[in-house]
Amino acid sequence: MEQAPQIQQAIDHLDVYGYCLLADLLPSDWCADFAAACLKLHAEEACEPHIVGDKHYQTLFGMMNRDDRTWRCASHPAAAAVARHFLGDGCRVVEACSKPTWPGAPHQGIHVDSAGRFVRVPDVPWMINSMWMLTDFTTDNGATGVVPMSHRSRLRGPPDDLDLDGPLVHPVTGRAGSLLLWHAGTLHMARAHRGASVRVGLNVAYYPPWFNNWIENGHQPVWPETYERMPAEMQRLCTGRQARHRDDAYESRR
Repeated sequence: MEQAPQIQQAIDHLDVYGYCLLADLLPSDWCADFAAACLKLHAEEACEPHIVGDKHYQTLFGMMNRDDRTWRCASHPAAAAVARHFLGDGCRVVEACSKPTWPGAPHQGIHVDSAGRFVRVPDVPWMINSMWMLTDFTTDNGATGVVPMSHRSRLRGPPDDLDLDGPLVHPVTGRAGSLLLWHAGTLHMARAHRGASVRVGLNVAYYPPWFNNWIENGHQPVWPETYERMPAEMQRLCTGRQARHRDDAYESRR
């Protein structure tokens, strides 16, 4: 099916460079309200078991069960079109995470996604990852850094001599409401936050139906009652098993 020009340009850019940016897809005021709600969740005692990180950088798993606004992002037509182009019509949303970064955060480790169990990294996409900018992403506040074209390297990790402050790590900046998508094999990182205000992103992960998501330790399944409330397009993207706990949804390969 022929794509709209903006979507096709994003697909072409991701194919060549390993990432793409779709600017201003959602209203900035809507994003600001969502970002504030995410920060409240990070402060709730009930969410603590599903938060990893420290006082500067955190990931809260299970956002599809915690805030229905997540669905608008995860099922956005532009995001879904790019993911389906690379992963097929059966691709699915497996997890969505709130990711605030507070001032003073150092560089987070540069890495590729979901490649730790591959004997040899595939030359086809095994995941399309994304980050919704719920606040502005700037060079000062630690906008996601990517190494363009690194998805062609088939490396499971960065070379030892990669300078994280050097020109090879490109910061992807944008206004609130913009969307960054990348190939799982693209080297990327949350850069150091040298600004004054918290930066908030929503990470949505798209996988093909064959991928076993047990290997992602923090991923939480969609609850059955959440699935029942979802609109049809979101349900179409959540074809995995619904459950309250990971052990009831993901196949363990120990």
